[in-house]
Amino acid sequence: MNKEKNKIDIKSIAQKWDISGAVSIYHKGERIYKDFFGLANRETGERINEESTYLFSGSARFLTALSMMMLSDMKKINLNDTIEKYIPEYAHAHKIKIKHLILGESGIRDYFYGKIMPELKNDDKHNSLDERERVVEEKRMYTKNYSFKDALELIGKEELEFEPGTEKADFSTTEKIFCKEIIERVSGMKLLDFEFKYIFEPLNMSETKRGRSVNTNTYCNFRDKELLLVKIDETADDLFVTTAADIEKLMIAIYEDIVLSNKKILSDKSWKKATSFNEENVGLGLSSVNGIICIDEFDLLGNEASLYFNKESELCYMQVNNANIVVENIGGTWIHFRKEMRNEIDAFFTYPKNTRIVPYNKRNWYDVMNLEISKDQYEFVCDAKQSIAYAFAYQRDHKLFVEMEGDKPVGLMVLKSNKKKNEYHFAILLVDRRYQGRGFGKIMLEWALEYFKEQGAKELTIGVNRFNISAQKLYKSVGFREDLVYEEGMQLKIEF
Repeated sequence: MNKEKNKIDIKSIAQKWDISGAVSIYHKGERIYKDFFGLANRETGERINEESTYLFSGSARFLTALSMMMLSDMKKINLNDTIEKYIPEYAHAHKIKIKHLILGESGIRDYFYGKIMPELKNDDKHNSLDERERVVEEKRMYTKNYSFKDALELIGKEELEFEPGTEKADFSTTEKIFCKEIIERVSGMKLLDFEFKYIFEPLNMSETKRGRSVNTNTYCNFRDKELLLVKIDETADDLFVTTAADIEKLMIAIYEDIVLSNKKILSDKSWKKATSFNEENVGLGLSSVNGIICIDEFDLLGNEASLYFNKESELCYMQVNNANIVVENIGGTWIHFRKEMRNEIDAFFTYPKNTRIVPYNKRNWYDVMNLEISKDQYEFVCDAKQSIAYAFAYQRDHKLFVEMEGDKPVGLMVLKSNKKKNEYHFAILLVDRRYQGRGFGKIMLEWALEYFKEQGAKELTIGVNRFNISAQKLYKSVGFREDLVYEEGMQLKIEF
């Protein structure tokens, strides 16, 4: 293992967020990091280790999406089929395609949150419980075994909440049951039998077993900060027990499929469909965050498996846990362990390779807002949110551009260009603190100089704080020279 890679700091992030579970990182097919954190049992203090087991459901969104795509590869279904072909008894089946179910775009009412929970909210006995007790009870009820017939009785006569494919909703409990029903009707197998035969067993996930006997407790968060012990309902079915080692096997197989095209699980055609993300960066059972392909809807209450794939860096990593992550709003941005972990890992391997400059747009707006400046730059540079606000306040002659490395934003700049007044100016230039010192700033500057030349600029000046030495070096590296020097700042100039 490269000693430099040991500088990846996951342990301190895990301790900061009180994480219970495992993290594993692979780079170019080599495992470069694996560690275990936190508690398997918070009541006794028993710690997570390599033998720790986690409880999951075969109905998890990722697994049902994967099963659907496998059936598509087998030519048993077409993702563009309406579900009327498979569930003719449902009144709106002729409007809904299989891919709508997988994407959460069906418009079908959620039977649990749309029918059961509203009734429970008006139940006096339930309302008499302590708030934490109510949450624990609701979590247990969520895992009850509601059959397809049960779901159909609850929502079968309800109108759709929107036209299929026109909106993105959270993946609902109803869609989960409909997916399971289609898989079972088409394959002629129980859902879990299908997944063991076509996913777990071919990947040699030998530690993955049917049942619910685990050596870890499950914890859900309460109001994003407090963890509560919860129990899976005794009627829950499709349950299986697995380990971090087996989740790692699944991750490696998916990585080899997506990056190396080894076709262990799905065809290239199906992976292409799965990773064709919409404007919300959602695909078929996968999503994209900051340019990283993610599997993050593989969960059962507090048991969560999150898998990440960075094609540009030939990198994949995973986290599995038995307790929900806690979330905190810091400076207007929601922060949590997985977000900090992703940033730490991906930044370590991100260098200029496929760098491009694009306008600020619908696909990158959220990730751009989360670009960070280093603490020693606070007095010199606007942060990302301020930069975006400034650009839109002066949008008549200011444009906001984003520097992308692959599909990941690494920096931004606001450029002023007013041909009538012959005014051209670098308003803001920001490189995320995690990517500084790697050449991204210089790439942005060189691109901007060409942009200004095309706009008709003959010279440019830029103001910089006299004590911001790193910025001065950057500007001088592309040809700026000192023009004016003040007590606190200086003006740099370049001529074309």
